[in-house]
Order: sequence, then C-alpha cells, then structure tokens
Amino acid sequence: MIIHLEDVQEEAQPERSLVLRRVINAGEHSPAISVTWVSIAGRHERVVNHESDRVYYVIEGTGRFQAGDGAETERVTAGDFVFIPRGTPYEFEGEMRYLVINGPAFRAGSDAVLPPAF
Repeated sequence: MIIHLEDVQEEAQPERSLVLRRVINAGEHSPAISVTWVSIAGRHERVVNHESDRVYYVIEGTGRFQAGDGAETERVTAGDFVFIPRGTPYEFEGEMRYLVINGPAFRAGSDAVLPPAF
C-alpha cells in the first residue's frame, strides 16, 4: 500500500500549535502501529502514554525535548530521533516538522496531560 501525504486530510489543532496528518492509523490500517506527520510552531503540553512506545523523527526545524522526570532538556534538529518508552512523561517545543510513530497504534484518549516540567 502506498500512501501519498497530500492525500491525507490535514487536521489543525491551534490550541496545541499543531497541524497533523494521520498517515497510518488503527482505524484504517493496523492496531499495531501508527504514523502521524506533524508540524508544530510552539509548545506541546507534557503528556504520558501508558499504552504505546513512541519515536519522533525530526524532518526539519529545531526544538527541545524533555523526556522523563528530572531529565535534561535536549535540543533536536533535522535528522534526529527521540525515543519515548511507554509510561515516560515528556514535553517539547519548537518549530519543526516531524513524524511520530506509535507502537501499538495511537488511540484517542490514551495520552494523559501532566503539569509542565520546563
């Protein structure tokens, strides 16, 4: 199956500074994995997901991630990967385009929002 990004509907989430496209998702493809293309211009709230491991791949831009309680905030740029094991609280900010890959697939409501760390 070939999925062309331009064929995937764009969803704006202005309250989170995000525009996203759910390229591979549980409803249409597989409950085992999901891939979402995202553009952010701002801050993503601190969340934890107890169901999925996550990988962020930065396509372009720069940002900062803080993953895990008490962890250092680290800079990311195009070409970087960020691995977030399930159960790890994290937050990030920046002006980036990235892919977020969830295994198993992302399920709406599976993120719990937490107070910010930075």
